[in-house]
Amino acid sequence: MLSHLVSLALLAASPTIAGPAPVYFAGETAGVGDPNPYYENGVYSVFYLKNEGRHPWWVTQSADLSAWSRPLEVVPVGQPDAPDDWTGSGSVIADPAGGYRLYYTGHDPEGRPKEVVMGARAPSLAGPWRKTPETTFAGPPDYDPSDFRDPFVLWNAEAKAYWMLLATRHESKAAIGLYTSPDLARWTAAPPLYAEASPLNLEVPDLFPEGGDWFLLYSDQRQARQVRYLTATHGAGGYAYGPYDALDGRGFYAGKSAGTGESRLLFGWVAHKSQRQDAMDFVWGGDLVAHAVRRTGPGTLAVSLPGDIARQFDTERATLSPTALEIGAADRALRVRADLRVKPGQRLGVAFNETASGRASTIVLDTAKGEAAFLYDGDPAHAPRVAFPPDADGRYTFDLVVDPRLGLGVIYINDFRALSFRYYRVGETTLSLFADGGFAALTGSVKVRGEAR
Repeated sequence: MLSHLVSLALLAASPTIAGPAPVYFAGETAGVGDPNPYYENGVYSVFYLKNEGRHPWWVTQSADLSAWSRPLEVVPVGQPDAPDDWTGSGSVIADPAGGYRLYYTGHDPEGRPKEVVMGARAPSLAGPWRKTPETTFAGPPDYDPSDFRDPFVLWNAEAKAYWMLLATRHESKAAIGLYTSPDLARWTAAPPLYAEASPLNLEVPDLFPEGGDWFLLYSDQRQARQVRYLTATHGAGGYAYGPYDALDGRGFYAGKSAGTGESRLLFGWVAHKSQRQDAMDFVWGGDLVAHAVRRTGPGTLAVSLPGDIARQFDTERATLSPTALEIGAADRALRVRADLRVKPGQRLGVAFNETASGRASTIVLDTAKGEAAFLYDGDPAHAPRVAFPPDADGRYTFDLVVDPRLGLGVIYINDFRALSFRYYRVGETTLSLFADGGFAALTGSVKVRGEAR
């Protein structure tokens, strides 16, 4: 209960934002790096790498994804040439002996080893956090000393031990390494939990049990740069990719979850673009966005719009039908929810038309390929894409949120997959629906937030 009171006290320190509030967290002008969320007593504490300098750890908290606490630094970077010259991703866990433990990556570009696991402890989530250099350790000889990062710690009731997962390499393969501990202090190396042939890595791993299955998530460092998942019936494996294993497109990265059951959220960043220009490619770091993530059947995960985000939109602006396809201007945050039917194999989506330039961008759902993409100015070069299962009868539901303050959006397809996209000038566009052969059926609404927001 004490930690809950500390959380609420921290929430009370929320800064005031001038003008209409953004939909998502906006406490960092440069955006955030990897989020490392922790859930307790209804409050999400999102520890994250600050997207400045050498990436120190900061934290913000929210109970409703609307009001966020003022960010606080919790783990500063070390001195030059220290093992944590740069700090990298990790995790936070409650210590049964009292207080909390934070595990993070120490990265020294000139070090040998280059990456190590480091720690910090605190009596409460709000701190103060004290580094524990005596707990630092490097990987065993068969784990790559240059890729040994992102320690994710959980209690595995099935194994009756604490587990630590790491992004590493093993026998020239990309691996999710494994350590075990009886007490969060003594760690023993084990064979990798999972490995596959890849020249790049399986970053920021996450693992949780749900409904008789175990789900292993990672962010793919390869060209696709998607958050993907594998599943098994036991924590120890063997893990195999689930159906439609990418949860979002390449605009959303470093996804880590917190919560249980209906309260589980997947936090990641919607990437910024080079020079903050819509026509450029994505860069590291972005704005913090959360998806609801849930098990929908054996070995299957789905993502959808979190209820706390949906509840922000309480004022209906327009209704949609086969003869009323105009969504209207995106000069303020909006949500579009629609149930529709088209001829199977048809293309449909949302058109964004810039009022001044006439430039047209689109979200395209290709029901023949089972793929959604966001095409800025019609250009497929840097387009985020995600696969979804085509419906034999051509029936689809989508849920679109546009945040013009931050210049981004997310569309959820059948409450199953998400497509996050960056569009800095979205607030200068007018939106409408389209379908190549028209809509056989369409019901939907456009909602905005009340003036209080």
